[in-house]
Order: sequence, then structure tokens, then C-alpha cells
Amino acid sequence: MSETQFLPDANGITKRPDVLSVLGILTFLNTGIFMLVYLLGTFGMMAVSKMPVDEFTKLVQEGLSSYPMPAEQMATMEEVVILLHASGMSLMLIFLVRTIGRFVGAMGIWKGKKQGFYIYAVAQILGLFAPFLILPWSMLGVFGPFMTVGITALYGSQLKRLV
Repeated sequence: MSETQFLPDANGITKRPDVLSVLGILTFLNTGIFMLVYLLGTFGMMAVSKMPVDEFTKLVQEGLSSYPMPAEQMATMEEVVILLHASGMSLMLIFLVRTIGRFVGAMGIWKGKKQGFYIYAVAQILGLFAPFLILPWSMLGVFGPFMTVGITALYGSQLKRLV
């Protein structure tokens, strides 16, 4: 097992900063759960891609029938269903690779390595935009990008303590 090391803070203390401990634990929980979700999602989308598109659309419509929604929102859902049928597996793989990159980067940060931050930041930023190789830009929300930049900035605030 490799040794954990951090540069000293203003008081000369070389233990892992509390901010990195909290962020690391939250990141490990998040990435662990979502690696499983995206892996299962990849297999699920593989099965969906083998179904006829009409059958998949009907299945989703039946599932959504108990949730009343405006006609334009239903039309948008149908577009998304067709998109998922065609490219859902690729989308899940993009999310899975992004999540694995975040995990690898977080492990590096946890061990006190500056390289871990760079891996994490690249995975976060590329992972924010890579799904839009498949998805329409209209699906880019506000909360996700703010969270991505915010968490990356919190990790970056401790860059001076990483070796």
C-alpha cells in the first residue's frame, strides 16, 4: 500500500486536510454507487437496443401514463426515448468512464498526489460535456455544472497541500 503524504499547512501539520477527508468520503460513496448504476445501465441499454423502437416507446409510455404531463413534455420524452434506444449504451459508457476517472483522481487526492487532482478535474470537466456528443444541448441543466465546478474548486483549494 502506498504511503499517504501531504505538504505541511501553516502550522506544520502534514495530516490529510479535513476538507479532503470529507470530499473524499463523499466522492467514494458517489462514485461507488454510480459505477454500479452505470454498469447496470450499460447492460440495460444493451438489452433495450435489441428491442424494436416501437416496443420500447410503448413500454415507456405505459410507465409514464400514471404521471400526467403536458403534450409538449410528452413529445420531448418521446424524443429522449428514441435517443436512448439508439444511443443509450454509449451514453451509459460515457458516464461510466467519467465516474471511473473521478474515482481514480479522488484516490490520488486521497493519497496526497497533485496528479490525482488533475485526473479528477479532467474527468469532471470532460465528463460534463461528453454526454452532449449524444444528448441535445437543451438537456444541459444548471445544477449539474455548478456542482461539478464547485466540487472541483473545493478540491482545487487544497492543491497547495498535495505533493
